[in-house]
Amino acid sequence: MSPLLWQRLAALSLGLCGLIIDAQAAGPMLAAAGLDAPGLIKRVQDASQRRSFNGTFVISAAGQMSSSHIIHFGDGQNQVERIDSLDGQMRQVFRHNDEVHVLWPRAHLMSIEQREAVRDFPATISTEASHPLDLYEIQTSSHSERIAGYEAQVVLLKPRDALRFAQRWWLERDSGLLLRTDMLGEHGEVLESAAFSSLQIGVRVSPQPLLQEMNRLDGYKVSRPVLLPTHLDREGWSLRVPVTGFRPISCVRRPGSQFAREPASASAPLNLAGNSAEADTMLQAIYSDGLTHVSIFIEPYRADASQTETQLVMGATHAVTRRQGDWWITAVGDVPPLTLRQFVQALERRKP
Repeated sequence: MSPLLWQRLAALSLGLCGLIIDAQAAGPMLAAAGLDAPGLIKRVQDASQRRSFNGTFVISAAGQMSSSHIIHFGDGQNQVERIDSLDGQMRQVFRHNDEVHVLWPRAHLMSIEQREAVRDFPATISTEASHPLDLYEIQTSSHSERIAGYEAQVVLLKPRDALRFAQRWWLERDSGLLLRTDMLGEHGEVLESAAFSSLQIGVRVSPQPLLQEMNRLDGYKVSRPVLLPTHLDREGWSLRVPVTGFRPISCVRRPGSQFAREPASASAPLNLAGNSAEADTMLQAIYSDGLTHVSIFIEPYRADASQTETQLVMGATHAVTRRQGDWWITAVGDVPPLTLRQFVQALERRKP
């Protein structure tokens, strides 16, 4: 696997902006009757915006596990959180609303940028009234289960076609906070699971110490990559045939070497040339069906980069790469490979 492609998988699967989706109080129990997808997701989105909590969070995928500790403040207006990786090289992620700071303390490196629509726990859900999520069917369970010491209702979001995965959610009974999510394969097998192993909801969290830590930049080499908003058509690209259920969410031109990843060591740091004129740039277009996202990366083809067309998988995250003339296309998402191939095959360069 090429290092650059692995970085894109890591950026999507781990998430630059944390491990919790923006989740509101759902009431004592979600009623099965009359529950629709937008209403359910709105409740989940609102939960963490109005609650503070801390806990340990575990992701299991492809036979590997990673864990993090999270402290989260939410008062309905602002969200502040700190996430510390508990495995591998030390990494800290601070978030204040849409601004994200990623720190590697041992290497004294920091990356600062605005949050993009990449995957949180379990995904950055951006559903609006205009996106009815009609390609998913909601099935609720009549019984509850315990997750991290809390009673939770189980909800299955079942796709109506083969272009997306099913998801099973566990929602805390009183608050509606998302405690666990499983991504399910074609035969109901668990491809990836993300859950709290320990959790305290409603704890008193002061945001000021977190903000002070977040903005303590002394001693760090800081990268502030510039993300330039744009449109596919403005860049000379288009999707010849839309992929069913997916709509464009955003499109940016970003530094090609800037992805959330661990530096190998302090002596071999990240390429932090995000603001350099010499830095490679790439186009990133993000599409969503209201529940999950697909990112399309477009960059110039480089023969010296040993780029090989391939299909990769890491848990529920798949990636498909393809050369198109002088361009190199990478499609990444928590969707079946069929979906990514449709995106790649429909993407075309317009003639000048």
